[in-house]
Amino acid sequence: MSVKAVVISSFASFLLGSDTFARIKGVVLRQDEKDLSGQEKRHAALTEIKTIGLGIAAWAVNLAIELAVAYLRTLSNKPESK
Repeated sequence: MSVKAVVISSFASFLLGSDTFARIKGVVLRQDEKDLSGQEKRHAALTEIKTIGLGIAAWAVNLAIELAVAYLRTLSNKPESK
């Protein structure tokens, strides 16, 4: 695992808790497998997070999704899209 992935994971786990970050990474992975636009994936991820009952402030959910995406991209060496 790269240093970048470790830093992202450690920071997210510190802010959200390791169990919560693990669940959000799972949500992001499920959405990544779908043939949707980035905005549609984000909306679907937010919906799933609400459905599974993660009670996190909106800013924390958005940050968690971004951290999970960055973490998973570092593992797969995918470039970040803007």
